[in-house]
Amino acid sequence: MKGFLIFCISLLFFSACKPDGNTYQAPDFPQEKHLHGQILIPADSLLIQYPYGLYADDDNIYLLALAEGHWMQVYDRHSGRFVARGIPFGQGPGEIQQGYSLSFDQERQTFDIYDEGLRQVLSYRYDPNAKTFAFVHAQSFPAYKGAVRKAWHLNGHTYLTEGQTGPMTEGKTRFQLYRDDHICARYDTFPLADDQTFPIFVLSASTSLSPDRTKLASATLHGGILETFQLDDSAIQPLSTRYFYPPHIRFEGGAIQPTPETVYGFSSLCADNECLYAVLIGGKDANQFNRIAVFDWEGQEQMLYHTDCQVFAPAACPSDANQLYAIAFSREAGFYLVSFDLSKAS
Repeated sequence: MKGFLIFCISLLFFSACKPDGNTYQAPDFPQEKHLHGQILIPADSLLIQYPYGLYADDDNIYLLALAEGHWMQVYDRHSGRFVARGIPFGQGPGEIQQGYSLSFDQERQTFDIYDEGLRQVLSYRYDPNAKTFAFVHAQSFPAYKGAVRKAWHLNGHTYLTEGQTGPMTEGKTRFQLYRDDHICARYDTFPLADDQTFPIFVLSASTSLSPDRTKLASATLHGGILETFQLDDSAIQPLSTRYFYPPHIRFEGGAIQPTPETVYGFSSLCADNECLYAVLIGGKDANQFNRIAVFDWEGQEQMLYHTDCQVFAPAACPSDANQLYAIAFSREAGFYLVSFDLSKAS
């Protein structure tokens, strides 16, 4: 009997350890609750094709999505009433060709949008009285010989970028600090070293900055690997790496292909200064977006919320810790906007 128990324990241990040398263990949350999504803006009022970013402040919700020739849509945070739209589509000064990500810079009080087409961070200031967006600044990255995939203003003249700084033959690159037209710091380590899994960190991972711009999180869709980092003017330092699900994928023809063993991890991610909020799939059905997992910045599990809607992209409200907003989705209606009151979770 003793020998049999040792065999069982060994079997369990080695089944959790994958060939890449890492031990994977599904997240274990100390608490689980249910959340009701209150519809704030129904699909027939939202009228967008695809959302790229969401931000909430004391008064409004700001949605990065192309509608009627403009990239930014503004709605009242409490009533859902349409307030304004701005930032025209185009390639001219102050125009956006292909919005990719939205963030709010508390230091400069600007909305920063990364334009994937122009490969620039464009900054705008919103006037709540005139209900207009004024173009402030555009930052390009001429030092790159490769592609900038994502970029955010960090502080002062410093930007955080995620990109390939040169040809792949010179090595894979990941995160950089960019200041005064040169790269001043970089972090080029990936949680998995093999070439087959490299794309899950650059093509399908979700990333989010803390509002105070001191921390960064990255979470993979294929498999489930969650990383957190500490940021300052001179360095990108890892805080934690959690391995939840192994990434069973194939990379063919420049695209990630799932396999019968693929488990999907995190489909989207947002953050406040204390916590991360990630839409956790945690299974083989890539269309199940009805769980919001909460982690601290050390990557430790805090709470799992089961929602009554499919959450496409969540957004924390910096001024209200009990409130979450999200773009939800249904096959019948399309995209709509909901609010979650965390204090009423049961």
